[in-house]
Amino acid sequence: MADVSLKERLAPLQHLAGRAGRTLLDVLYPFECAGCGGSGKIICDGCAEDLAELVAPYCRVCSAYSVSEICQACAQSGRRFEGVRAPFRYEGTIRQAILALKYGGIKAAAPQLGDMLACYLQANPLPGDILAPVPMHASRRRERGYNQAELLARRVAERCGIPFQPDLLVRTRRVDAQAGMSSAVNRAANVADSVAVSQRGDVSGQRVVLVDDVATTGSTLDNCAAALKEAGAASVWCLTLAVAGNRRGGE
Repeated sequence: MADVSLKERLAPLQHLAGRAGRTLLDVLYPFECAGCGGSGKIICDGCAEDLAELVAPYCRVCSAYSVSEICQACAQSGRRFEGVRAPFRYEGTIRQAILALKYGGIKAAAPQLGDMLACYLQANPLPGDILAPVPMHASRRRERGYNQAELLARRVAERCGIPFQPDLLVRTRRVDAQAGMSSAVNRAANVADSVAVSQRGDVSGQRVVLVDDVATTGSTLDNCAAALKEAGAASVWCLTLAVAGNRRGGE
C-alpha cells in the first residue's frame, strides 16, 4: 500500500481543530516569529523593533501616502468615516503576522497583535463611546472559525476600557474576498450595501471606533461607517493594525 502523507494522516485532526477555532499547528507547536522564524511569539522582540511604522506624510483621512493633506481618492469619494489611524504600514513582518492571523488560522496571535493596537490607541486617543469590529458574514465565520477583527477589537476594548459591542454591525450578504481585487472601484462595488447596524445596536449620538486588521482602499470601512452614520452615529473613527498603499516613493 502506498505511503500516506503526513498531511493526509493529520487531515481529520486538522478539521476538528479548525472547528474549535484553531489550526492543528497552532495546537501542537509554539509560535514562529513572522519575521525571523524564531519561536516564542508571532512577532519576537527583535523584529518588533524593526516594524514599518506609519509616519508622515500621509492623508489625514485614509492614512495612505500623500504629500497633500487629503489624497485624491478621499477628496473625490467623500468618505463617511472621520479617519483611519494605524501604527504600521502593511509590509514586512507585520503583514506576515496579520496574514497568519487572518488566513493561517493562527488565532492565538490575536492577543499580542491586539496589545500592540491597544498601546497605539492609548498613545494616540480617538474619540469613542463604543468600540466595534468590522463584521464577518456568518458563513465565512463558520469556515474560518473566528472573526480576526473581533479578536483584535475585544483585546483593545479590554486594555483601553472602552465599551465593546461585538455584534453592533452585521453582514447582510456575503462578499468576495477583497484581497483578490486590485481595483478600488471593484472593491467598493463588492462591499456596497453589505453591512447594517444590528437590531440590538443603538448608536444614536454615539462616537464609534471601528476596528479591523488592515485598511487597503478603505471601501469596507467606509461601508461600515455609512451604516453607522445612517443609524445616527455622531462620528466613526477607524483603527487598524496597518495601512496598505503607504509605501513612499523610492522605497
